[in-house]
Amino acid sequence: MVGCSLSSSDLENAVKAKLQNNDELRVANINVHADADKKEISLSGTVTSREQRNRALDLAKEAHAGLTVNDKIDVKPKS
Repeated sequence: MVGCSLSSSDLENAVKAKLQNNDELRVANINVHADADKKEISLSGTVTSREQRNRALDLAKEAHAGLTVNDKIDVKPKS
């Protein structure tokens, strides 16, 4: 994207919006941290299934082209 740069908060907000629009992930405990200079997003927190973790990672990648997504999400099934 020539001439258009996003801030870290812009990237965080874009990923958070994607997560909030997903019914399963809206209630998940996922934290988003962005580093716009490195084009990186880190997701951390806890979800109840691998499917939720994979969906969160996919949504983060869709938020902006060329992002590296770091997965720090723990999967802890409900007991």
